[in-house]
Amino acid sequence: MLDKPYVVVDLETTGLDPSQDTILEMAALRFEGGHLVHRFSTLVNPRRPIPPYIQRLTGIGEDMVKEAPFLEEVLPNFISLLQGATVIAHNAAFDMAFLVKALGSPWSGPVLDTLELSRILFPWFTSHKLHILARQFNLDVTEKHRALADARVTAQLLEILWRETLKLSPFLLKRFQEIVPSRLSSWFAAALSEASSVPCSEIAAEIAASAEPPPLENKQGLQDEATFSLENIVEILRPGGMLAQALPEYEYRPQQEEVLKVVFQALEEGKHALVEAGTGTGKSLAYLLPVIFWARKKRCRVAIATHTISLQEQLWHKDIPLLQKLLPFPFRAAILKGRSNYICRRRLLEWEENLPSLETPERVFTLRLWRWLDFTSTGDWSEFKTLPEEEDWKNLLSSDNETCLGAHCPFHDLSCFVTAARRRAEEADVFIVNHSLLLSDLRRGNQVLPHYSYLIVDEAHHLEDTATEHLAVSLSQATLLYFFNRLQARTRPPGYFAKLPFLAEKLSSSKKAPLLARIEKSLLALAEAKRATEEFFAALRFVWETGEKDGHQDFTLRLTGKVKELPAWEFVLEAAGVLEETWERLNYELEELAPLLDDIGATLQAREAEKLSSALKSYLDSLFHILDGNEDEEVAWLERSSNGWFTLYSAPLEVGSRLMDMLFQTKEAIVFTSATLQVEKSFSFFCRRTGLELLPQERLITCSVGTPFDYLNQAQVFIVTDLPSPGHLSDEDYASATAEPILEISHASQGRTLILCNSHRFLRAVYENLKSLSPGEILLGQGIDGHRFQLVEEFCRHPQAILLGASTFWEGIDLPGDLLRCLIIPRLPFPSPNVPVLAARLENLAHQGKDPFMDLSLPLAVIRFRQGFGRLIRRSTDRGVAVILDRRIISKRYGSSFLSSLPEVKLESGSVKDVVSRLKLWFSL
Repeated sequence: MLDKPYVVVDLETTGLDPSQDTILEMAALRFEGGHLVHRFSTLVNPRRPIPPYIQRLTGIGEDMVKEAPFLEEVLPNFISLLQGATVIAHNAAFDMAFLVKALGSPWSGPVLDTLELSRILFPWFTSHKLHILARQFNLDVTEKHRALADARVTAQLLEILWRETLKLSPFLLKRFQEIVPSRLSSWFAAALSEASSVPCSEIAAEIAASAEPPPLENKQGLQDEATFSLENIVEILRPGGMLAQALPEYEYRPQQEEVLKVVFQALEEGKHALVEAGTGTGKSLAYLLPVIFWARKKRCRVAIATHTISLQEQLWHKDIPLLQKLLPFPFRAAILKGRSNYICRRRLLEWEENLPSLETPERVFTLRLWRWLDFTSTGDWSEFKTLPEEEDWKNLLSSDNETCLGAHCPFHDLSCFVTAARRRAEEADVFIVNHSLLLSDLRRGNQVLPHYSYLIVDEAHHLEDTATEHLAVSLSQATLLYFFNRLQARTRPPGYFAKLPFLAEKLSSSKKAPLLARIEKSLLALAEAKRATEEFFAALRFVWETGEKDGHQDFTLRLTGKVKELPAWEFVLEAAGVLEETWERLNYELEELAPLLDDIGATLQAREAEKLSSALKSYLDSLFHILDGNEDEEVAWLERSSNGWFTLYSAPLEVGSRLMDMLFQTKEAIVFTSATLQVEKSFSFFCRRTGLELLPQERLITCSVGTPFDYLNQAQVFIVTDLPSPGHLSDEDYASATAEPILEISHASQGRTLILCNSHRFLRAVYENLKSLSPGEILLGQGIDGHRFQLVEEFCRHPQAILLGASTFWEGIDLPGDLLRCLIIPRLPFPSPNVPVLAARLENLAHQGKDPFMDLSLPLAVIRFRQGFGRLIRRSTDRGVAVILDRRIISKRYGSSFLSSLPEVKLESGSVKDVVSRLKLWFSL
């Protein structure tokens, strides 16, 4: 494996900062000739208290290190083991930083990082943490976060990484050698000398196989017309049917059968259906079965649109593969995502041609890409675990509409991932998209998705919001900066105009001179366009500052008639006029470049000029759409990001009529389904907001099936009555009032508590209060301790944890069994009236003589509340409580709308003290 001896090391420390923290435990395993020759392990007295979270993480308590040696006593023996050897560690930069601090001098010997190697060799893994890799490879882990145990796991991991490296093709190993950093050179050089013809790893093959279902030899309709009968399909679900035979833990649910029958009816009769199916119904299989039979019988395509990634992945990786194995006939399925979800091979080629010569992180990123591209059949970024520092590079390499050359791209026919994904969707019986792509395609006149006449919209309660977002128009300062940078950047990869002089150098003087002259004019036009753009956003900033004095909130400013009457708005219009002139001149120069480039045979560059010109025209159209919008039909606003950059937006006040024209009237049958479509047992709110009320009643079927769960025995709802009403307090004050009750409730529930917050501001306030009240508490806060998936993973590992989530945590989180015992809703989830679109819609309802609160704010809150409550019980064996701290749910008349939205469940109310005592009793039963 390695020619010279190597030592696997691991350190446990009192924290993450070498300048503030110190070593707590150290271990080293020295190998020579592939054999372990020496082992070293010791605790270290850190001469300071061990933070509680480190004690929980490592299991190392104060009593364990009281009699341990000090660092200076054990360091010489530890260092002697490392002499003449390669030091190997997982996340070596962390360990070496503490070691260097202890030594007081830099480390000059070779260091190899198994974290870096695992990221290169397994770029598709969702995590490369040592304990996650150990689980992935079934390695023996005696203790987590103990130095000797982790060193042993790292040594085992090293062997796996070596075997995996030997499986790389000689061609790929040679490519690696061209750009690999020197610290990894000996590893890949040794592998190249031993290279075998073993194919890529089994794991990679499995992932590649799962990315694309097996092809069919032919695509014929079902031969037996009777096969598509309700009875035949329903039998698959019933006791003793195909599903029961295939799944040992399968449970028949009559609610699932009822959903299937309604979907079947909608397809057969060519109607649209509204289907509310409670949690646990199994609605995915209930619509997939009739849809697949229908697609094969009619030789047509059916589209399925989801809102969340988690549901999309469930359909793609679980439900569809199950049915492909189960059903007595073959069918094709495909998944299609927006263009930016795929890597662009042409942009990758430019990236490779402009790699820096120094040993930069971009080179390791490129190694990871090459490894991934060696097995992926989709080029879908979701298969690739991007590190935070790689996000900008990923964006540079993603496909986009503005730079895609279409049929003129050299990779278009052979290896374009976007083209391949669309081809698979065209050949499929069923294809999956998300709401965003569905609505984007509708807005573009169905230019992206293959033709389909039948559609399932799952998680349909998001339809209005998604339609609003994708029928909106926006123009951001960041987008324009990126666009101008793509034209002129002299960094890597170079901008468009920076590359053209190299073409000119190869030309005769008769062709060289006009091209260089046009480039020079283009650069002057670009400079003027950039200057005009800066002045325009400076004028917007002036309006912003004027608007703020009028009491507008921190991050958005609605561009109302009142704002447009401000003197500062005149400066915006004047700056927009100058901007229009300069952009049109730049556009003219780009248009004139194209024929010159065609004339010298630079076809790709000519097409790129046309694409850039088209993008600039689109930006200009967006700008004046926003500035000149009709306030009766559109809401326009200005938004400032945390870094001070601005974005202009314009969105429709109502989306119903547009959805009617673009979607409802153009499809044979659409099924809208969700666990939360109704408000107070009625679909009228959903129909009104989405435009379905415009359909003739005879074209619409409605169905509502309850959950199969026994909420009366599995759950209980407690309402706290002695806390102040949140309607009269700031976020900070209400957080202070609820923090101690939250702690008491969580302790009474014995941990496993999820708190659903309405805003990140309130979440942070609660988090800080809990932290100050109980410093030893395990708190996991969204946006504080990590992103959603990291937090859920940590929450599952710590039984006593309190998880605080906002926005995305209200739905799509699945914590079955004993993972979630207590759900706390501090305040009813009314939407913020300061959000521009909602504020405009509320005003519009008032102008129509309607009640904005009852007609919009309350229904939205009820749907959100139902989604949040749905996190509590996820399986028929789950058991838990929901605690509502907002007393308005029983003190206000509108509270009944929330309570009536719950399934049949026991409700109790009382003081914090009463609720805590009842919780203890409930969990003791």
